Amino acid sequence: MLNKKNIFLLSVFIISVGALLRCYQINFENYWFDEINDFWIADPNISLDATFSRRESIADVSPYLWVSLLKIYFKIFGYIPEIGRYVPLFFGILSIPFIGILSYQVKKDNSFLLAILLIGINIYLIKYSQETRVYSLVFLLATINLIFYYKMISPDLAYFGKIYIFLLFTGSSILNFSTHPFLLIIFFSQIGCSIYTFFILKNKNLLFFLSIPFILIIYIFINYDYLLSNLTITDYFVKHENWKFYYNFYFSRFFGSKFMGIIYLFTLIFLIIRFRKKILFTSNNYLPLIFILFFSYLIPLLYGLIRHPILIDRYIIFVLIPIIILISSLIIEIDNKKLRIFLLIFILVPTLINNYIEIKYRINTKPEFTKIIDILKEHENKNISIYTTYEPNTKMIENYIKSTKKFKNKNFNILNINNLPSGIKAIWVICYEPVVNFNCTITNNNKSAWILRNTKKAHLVNAKLYEINN
Repeated sequence: MLNKKNIFLLSVFIISVGALLRCYQINFENYWFDEINDFWIADPNISLDATFSRRESIADVSPYLWVSLLKIYFKIFGYIPEIGRYVPLFFGILSIPFIGILSYQVKKDNSFLLAILLIGINIYLIKYSQETRVYSLVFLLATINLIFYYKMISPDLAYFGKIYIFLLFTGSSILNFSTHPFLLIIFFSQIGCSIYTFFILKNKNLLFFLSIPFILIIYIFINYDYLLSNLTITDYFVKHENWKFYYNFYFSRFFGSKFMGIIYLFTLIFLIIRFRKKILFTSNNYLPLIFILFFSYLIPLLYGLIRHPILIDRYIIFVLIPIIILISSLIIEIDNKKLRIFLLIFILVPTLINNYIEIKYRINTKPEFTKIIDILKEHENKNISIYTTYEPNTKMIENYIKSTKKFKNKNFNILNINNLPSGIKAIWVICYEPVVNFNCTITNNNKSAWILRNTKKAHLVNAKLYEINN
């Protein structure tokens, strides 16, 4: 048995490993379009009203809270994309110890060590801790909210403690839902779980039921315009799930490969079936996690049938909380020592091997803007322009490229492709291929006299040198 000192040291070691994995290669990739979008909206050099106007002008769905937080950060530390990656990094690292706290609330034993290990080395969470998007914050806030929820439904809570936890839970819930609307799934899961335990297990949870109207009224009041704008969207980019989704449930993405997804999904299903009676028909802390796991898929799928599909793996990143904690806690709860050891090896060994492969042989999946800049800086022509078929996209990509460390002090001259100064004889046209549906051919009639002289390619980006005959 581990003593308290050894448990503490082991916890610190695991958290440190998780932190190092998130720091390693943090700027391995450039920004992809959604990051470029948020970077442009969060420009600290414009007013807050202008920031929100930018967001609304492109019908962006990024929550106001996230872009405001990003804007403040860039104001303090500098408007540089590479620095922006430290925002999700901070939230990603902070999530590891908070998962440990939550796991210990669910089951007060050393299984929290396995939980923080699996969270710390989870390749999906590592990658989202290196992406300037809201999702690492979503994961952290969901974890904190569940910590307060478990505190509030605890039968051992003293009177003054109830008031304190009530306020913390209410505040964290409002903050949660204001960060991303999909976090409402956790709230509906908590409601569903509390109703189930009220009728089946006779647990009253009156404090939670009391919090419901407060949370909903304040949340809707603060986020009314945001909710209305999202509910009125009719043309959404998400497609309906194909048949492959229903035997995978994004586990292949959550855990790095189809093989890893099968391992985790099989283990989770096996453990839930094995402990089904304890989970469903006795007072325990597993039930809220089961409801979150179930509702995380059910609610978006039902919404997709009624209106339009909305389910994407990153939108339910918080579903990793119940997956990891249930696996960690239930494995340790198995009485059969051989089976317990087998499942630990079954989970840990492939996970460690997969992580080594993913990190050691990491493949760039995002546009290589800085690689193109490196290539072009060796060329004598320093005139460049951005080509898209939509003017706001041009502005966003141009803003990103100009702000990168690679671009600065390279004497490039960025010009508007549709309004070139007289005397320009040649220009490099940079094209971000996915934004133009991989068709970088300039079709404007005014460009008919341009002659293509050279092409440079990088992943998802190309640059073409045109000679201009006026």
